Amino acid sequence: MRAIEAILDILYPPLCHACERRIHAHDVLCPDCVAGLHPWPQTREQSLLHLASLHHVCDATMMSVGFEYDEECALEPCIRAMKYRQLYSVGLWLGRLLGERLHDAPILEGTPVLVPVPLHQVKRRERGYNQAAYLARGVAAECGIELREYLLRRTRYTASLSASKMKQEQRRESIRNAFVADDAGLRQVRGRPVIVIDDLITTGATMSECVHALTAAGVTDVRLLSLARPPRH
Repeated sequence: MRAIEAILDILYPPLCHACERRIHAHDVLCPDCVAGLHPWPQTREQSLLHLASLHHVCDATMMSVGFEYDEECALEPCIRAMKYRQLYSVGLWLGRLLGERLHDAPILEGTPVLVPVPLHQVKRRERGYNQAAYLARGVAAECGIELREYLLRRTRYTASLSASKMKQEQRRESIRNAFVADDAGLRQVRGRPVIVIDDLITTGATMSECVHALTAAGVTDVRLLSLARPPRH
């Protein structure tokens, strides 16, 4: 298998998703592009600032974000590849990259359970997989925390929530009551914090509904985790 991979690397050399320089097999970004990312601080103070900017997510207890994001960010082509080119391995790599930012971070205190934002079954069939789940698998592997992929379920198909095409209130209305929690699964982890993870947080509408579904099912400590979000000036 390794010999075959070596041959494929020669025939089809792996390239950085951002700058297209040659990279090691199984990597996604080159060291220079990783070094050029802008990480958010993993502190309680920064968590409060994140939550304050998403004031409608009032029931979340903590929020952590890995990196600042914009269209010039090296993460942008990675996220597009993960979501639209069926490169689920990119999601695993990005999850590990995010996990490296979380060692000893407050969000991991208290033996939490990690839950990806779910896709509706129709969109999952269209895309072939849930990119947030692969991101979560990478974080779980890097940080050694428990992953529960199906504690949340999306019951209603919703249009793609592009921040550039939909106002904040429209986004919130389109996703309202679109998620339900799995009561049987929650009984198995009762009393533990639940971390909801997604690739991007913009207005927070999707995360807000996930928090609502979990708190309605009796979870008292819901935390939010995202690979990236746009900077707030």
